Amino acid sequence: MKEKEIVCGGATAKERKLEMARTIAEQLATEAKGLTFRELPPEVVHQVKRSVLDTVGIGFGGFLSEPSQIIQSLIKEMNGPAESTVFVSGLKTSCLYATLANGAMVRYLDYIDRCFLTREGRILLGHHCELIPPILAVGERQHTSGPEVITAVVLAYELLNKVYDSTGGNHGVLQRRGWTTETMGPPCIMALMAGRLLGLSEGQMANALAIAGCFTLEPRILHSPHATRNLRSAYGAYGGILGALLAQKGFKGPLNVFEGHHGLAEVVAGGEMDLDKLRQSRKEWTILYTWIKRFAADGDLQGSLEATLTLVKEHNIRPEDVAEIRIKTNSYTYGLADPAIRRYPNNRYTADHSCYYTTAVAILDRAVGPEQFSDEKLRDPRVRELLDKIVVESDPKLENFSSAGITEVTTKNGQKYRCEVLQPKGHPMNPMTDADVEEKFCSMAGKFMGEQQMRQIVDTVYNLEKIDDIGELVKLLVIRGQGVGQKGTG
Repeated sequence: MKEKEIVCGGATAKERKLEMARTIAEQLATEAKGLTFRELPPEVVHQVKRSVLDTVGIGFGGFLSEPSQIIQSLIKEMNGPAESTVFVSGLKTSCLYATLANGAMVRYLDYIDRCFLTREGRILLGHHCELIPPILAVGERQHTSGPEVITAVVLAYELLNKVYDSTGGNHGVLQRRGWTTETMGPPCIMALMAGRLLGLSEGQMANALAIAGCFTLEPRILHSPHATRNLRSAYGAYGGILGALLAQKGFKGPLNVFEGHHGLAEVVAGGEMDLDKLRQSRKEWTILYTWIKRFAADGDLQGSLEATLTLVKEHNIRPEDVAEIRIKTNSYTYGLADPAIRRYPNNRYTADHSCYYTTAVAILDRAVGPEQFSDEKLRDPRVRELLDKIVVESDPKLENFSSAGITEVTTKNGQKYRCEVLQPKGHPMNPMTDADVEEKFCSMAGKFMGEQQMRQIVDTVYNLEKIDDIGELVKLLVIRGQGVGQKGTG
């Protein structure tokens, strides 16, 4: 008599047993290979376009930064294939070097997105837009179509959310054990994305992940205020692409890189990694819960900054009128606001994570954008005067909210003003509009190009599914007069 198969969760018990016999790398490779553009709902496709526009705009904003310029100077000394383009400069180089250069630009301003599993946005899972530059770099190399690039971006967000969720999110086990959140995620998932764009088989893609996963460790000292922090995702993505290129040539890695003895789960996560979350099928499109930042500052400060700016603008509060500013936040953000460390930042890396500094410039300039972190602004005596008037404290009512904030301003004449923001602009439940995203893009791109070219980029991004070769978009991201088309030479 034929044995009756028990169906569980859409699959038979036999099918589930066979699936469990495959490694996690193999299962993720199947998922990364199998998704098609036709399966993507219109709202998911549109969210990709918003994220692409936001990311390339942020890249423009970071182009003149020291890390970006150093990497580009190195590229000019190297001898590599002219297959991918560095944003703004138009420098032609390998997809590997373009990933480093463009990735550093995107990370520099700390204007990058924030990703979550749910619309409530309570557990931060990382900054997944950082895989858009490497996807564009490999896509340009391969002359990949717009629909395929869109699909790769969706997969990057969905699979990164899986990896980050399996370790408890941005503030989970990796942080507790002294690793950055970017440990594991960017190299492993970019290996799969590069493999897909290169046309690798599932087996080759699994090996690409296995190779990249073995060289993935990033100690949390990378959070310190140095240029190296700008490569936290880019360097991992570089490793992911390299893993895919090696796998394409037949190179193999340990397919049980996650779950095996001395693998990532055991050694990096100390056995605290929930491997079942990596095996589970996708239940919804979590890319829809992406938080596009309104302010060029640490994500945990977005609520208090919105509250501060609301008060300043609504009540026309001038810096010289302020007697005290009291910021209330959740216990995690409060723990990061140690005045001995954070009150007087001396560079942009410490300034954009300082509740004191960002609040002070919000009052002084009525804005918190890239311009507020110049060396001149850091030395402005008016900022220093405001820093001494700011008090930060924890409020239990904000514990269940991500980046919520309350600002209370007392003026010298005794007036008191208060504003509470629980879901800042950009939060998945209070998202930026398309017009907001376009305005943010133009605020950075407008420093390098005119209205016509910016409009052309916006229109091209919004019609990405109609592009046969992603190079059509990338060539628009180059500014004439910035060494366009120059090839890195040895």
